[in-house]
Amino acid sequence: MEVLIRLLKSCNIIVAFITIIIILSCSHKEGPTNNQVLLIDSLINQARDSLYNNPTLAKSLLKKAFAIVPDSMTYYDACEAYATACFMINQYDSAMIFGRKTLYFLTRQPESTRQKELLATTNNFFGTFYSQMGKRDSAIIYLRKALQYNSKKEREPDILINLADQCKFKGDFANGTYYLRRALFISDSLHLEKYKFPIYSALGDIYLGLRDFETANKHYSLAEKKYKSTRFDEKVFFCNNRGNYYYYKEEYKKALQWFNAEKILLKDPKYEYFISLCNLNLSDVHLNLNHLDSCKYYLDRAEPYFRKIDYKTALYYINTIRIGLAIKQNDIALANRLSKTIKDDSGIEPNIASIRNKYLEQYYKKTGDYKNAYHYLARNTALNDSLRNDRTQKRIAELDMRYKQDTILIKKEMLIQQQGAEVETLKLSTYIWILVSTLIILGTILIYIAVKRKNNLQRMQYINQITKLRMTNIRNRISPHFMFNTLNREISNTSDKKSNNLYILAHLLRRSLDMAEQASIKLIDEIDFVKSFVDLKKEGLGDNFSMTWEIDERIDLDRVHIIPMMLQIPVENAIKHGLAMVEGERKLNIHIFEKGKGVRLIVQDNGTGYTPNKLSQAAGTGTGLKVLNQTIQILNSINTDKITFMMGNVELPGQSGAKAEIHIPYHYKFEYQ
Repeated sequence: MEVLIRLLKSCNIIVAFITIIIILSCSHKEGPTNNQVLLIDSLINQARDSLYNNPTLAKSLLKKAFAIVPDSMTYYDACEAYATACFMINQYDSAMIFGRKTLYFLTRQPESTRQKELLATTNNFFGTFYSQMGKRDSAIIYLRKALQYNSKKEREPDILINLADQCKFKGDFANGTYYLRRALFISDSLHLEKYKFPIYSALGDIYLGLRDFETANKHYSLAEKKYKSTRFDEKVFFCNNRGNYYYYKEEYKKALQWFNAEKILLKDPKYEYFISLCNLNLSDVHLNLNHLDSCKYYLDRAEPYFRKIDYKTALYYINTIRIGLAIKQNDIALANRLSKTIKDDSGIEPNIASIRNKYLEQYYKKTGDYKNAYHYLARNTALNDSLRNDRTQKRIAELDMRYKQDTILIKKEMLIQQQGAEVETLKLSTYIWILVSTLIILGTILIYIAVKRKNNLQRMQYINQITKLRMTNIRNRISPHFMFNTLNREISNTSDKKSNNLYILAHLLRRSLDMAEQASIKLIDEIDFVKSFVDLKKEGLGDNFSMTWEIDERIDLDRVHIIPMMLQIPVENAIKHGLAMVEGERKLNIHIFEKGKGVRLIVQDNGTGYTPNKLSQAAGTGTGLKVLNQTIQILNSINTDKITFMMGNVELPGQSGAKAEIHIPYHYKFEYQ
């Protein structure tokens, strides 16, 4: 008041009056009190903590903050959190309004640390938003901006994980792996354990996309150890991705278990996007398990939501499943109409495209159009070749990234050591020499152990390679790719009457190429291969040839593994050296049953019998049996329970025959571990 009195004395009364009004008006224009600031910060922090577990509560807390906080950076911090809460419960219009409102405000503010932090958070929100809408390119643009503005190292892994997801969906596995490795490096450096689960899970997704099931399972298993302590949304994503892993491994019952676990988590109808995605996956799994009613039920529940948001990838996948369902229901006309509904696969994830190719191959095979069936078989082959190329790029990216990280770490360590040496060179010289000597000794021991371990590993890899090379020796007499391309031309130029056999031959060659890369295969795949082989040979054996299969129903053909071509070689010998040499009725019997702690396979014919020291008229050399026996000997050397393989003669009424008997123990190891 003393200031006002002096002002009245020294100035004109009118001027003083105006000044008093200004002072009084300014005194009424107060910001929030200290208690209000603390309350606002508390409300926003509580809301962010509740975003993923209870977004409705988060919205309620933020509305209270809006009523207190003025138009400021803090207000728009609350706006961004509110946009995320709306997004979590599928209120996309509200989410977009609050998100754009925040971004508009921030782009018109002077540059500051607080402004950059909020820009990073808001751009990360838009990246996640456009990802869920299926707009991958837009999502990547916003996420890269988030990475550019981000100044808090502890928030960087979250943005990198989101970027990696978008790269994976676009089939860019090399960059996806780079972002995840970078996120893992930061998490390890700063001890950010909360990011380990989503990083391991995302790495599993990358390797699954590359069909490297072994490495994918390793990362999924690391994530699974942390599953119980993770957030709700991370559990949902993991159940979905783990289910996809078993789906692509064709272990559909295990896939169904994980998708059902996801369905249990998604009880609240506000998670409409994730519920619809789960229903879509459940539909495809039930289709492959021949549960056709369940397939249609879940498909009908998933489709309305994705049509509402016009999600291209999901609608493409829905159309694909409907084609597969129509084929299973023998509704060929419907399958034909559906196949023509959607033809544009640009921007579709490679995994989804491969599923469509598989169903379309089945459709054309069922209609007898072997040219088109072969076309889609070849498309999936080309897709697999592309994945192998991506695997090479990924490995190069990993090596480059690790080199850069190791270089940074070495420079930091050298700087620390140099500073320590300059400060206490004289005082600690003796201790330094002792330490150096100890490190040299320890280093020498560690190098010796590492070299020894590396040599053992190389030896194991060498023996495994020998095993595979022996099995592929027969298959590589001529260039498989040359034959594959030749068959492609022949199928295209051959009449429909002959194209069936050529298609089966192309299918056999494709399967033999796949088996050549594996140490073991499922018994059901070997049976399918043998059936296709016999289909090609039976025409030359005449109408008096018959083949019978006796398979014990207790045996799970998907779980039993055998050496590739272990059944095919005895069958081929029975036809080539036995049945082809006799006149009259020709019989071939294959009996598969459980015996003790293993599976017994018997191949028996009524041909000329087994004469190992005498070449048949077919001029066979016995190379297949030699390679098979050598492979069994090598694998038996690393197993306690051995595979047995016996060939001999069998007496039949009025004639002779040959018999091959194979016993495969359960839990047999086909590779060094």
